[in-house]
Amino acid sequence: MKTLLFTGLFALVSCTATNTIERSIENAWRTNSSIPLAHLIDETLTIERAYAVQTRLVRRGSKNAAPIGFKAGLTSEAARERFHAGSAIAGVLLRPTDSLPEHLSLTEFRGLYIETEVAMRIGNPIRKPLADVAELRSHIDGIAAAIELPNLDYERPDQLNALDIIASNVAAAHFMTGPFASPEQRDPNQLTVTLECNGERLSTGQGPDAMGDQWQAALWLVNTMVGQGWELEPGQVLLTGALGKMVKAREGECIAHFGAWGTLSVLITA
Repeated sequence: MKTLLFTGLFALVSCTATNTIERSIENAWRTNSSIPLAHLIDETLTIERAYAVQTRLVRRGSKNAAPIGFKAGLTSEAARERFHAGSAIAGVLLRPTDSLPEHLSLTEFRGLYIETEVAMRIGNPIRKPLADVAELRSHIDGIAAAIELPNLDYERPDQLNALDIIASNVAAAHFMTGPFASPEQRDPNQLTVTLECNGERLSTGQGPDAMGDQWQAALWLVNTMVGQGWELEPGQVLLTGALGKMVKAREGECIAHFGAWGTLSVLITA
């Protein structure tokens, strides 16, 4: 009897804490305020519950509209160490590329970062976990250069960890892509990309920076999000993780050079 009572009480406390996390994040998004840290609201928060919070927030905020795509984060060992993560993490892309303004303001996006990435486009629906890279390839119809612009604006950045980032949808804000080309024409693992801001080179990355292999990173992302209850639809985009460093946004123009894939640029204002 005592065990059942304790179990019920713990479940009630967890539910209350989860509701508080969701309300706090939604309020921060609505008021453009720094996001509170979920793990400080609920010290018992687990990765499973953090993903559940993310999914509910995204579905509620989008009114169950289909996502634009999905993103992998913390796909390098250095990034995982920085945010005390045991594995990569994943989130949902909600803003289409044509919603990206001509410039991004650091007043509005106080925690803005710039990441060079690879984008893969879904060609055939994915309804269940995929067995391997060979099966994944049959669902991908395009590969492109990409810049992701996450907004890591949190109340206590010195205490930020992976659970906080997961719960708040992996800081998803904006992204852009170049033209897509067939996977037969582009090998994402052979890509080298550099990022320059105001003429200063700030990052150099290679395709394998994302989990050691672009296709394995994409497979992990697909299966993780299917596991969270998402169905992947044609036209949706997969961002497989940062190549090189996460660069803190600064005022001026940043240009990413993707070799034969072309260039992408973003203008940042105060």
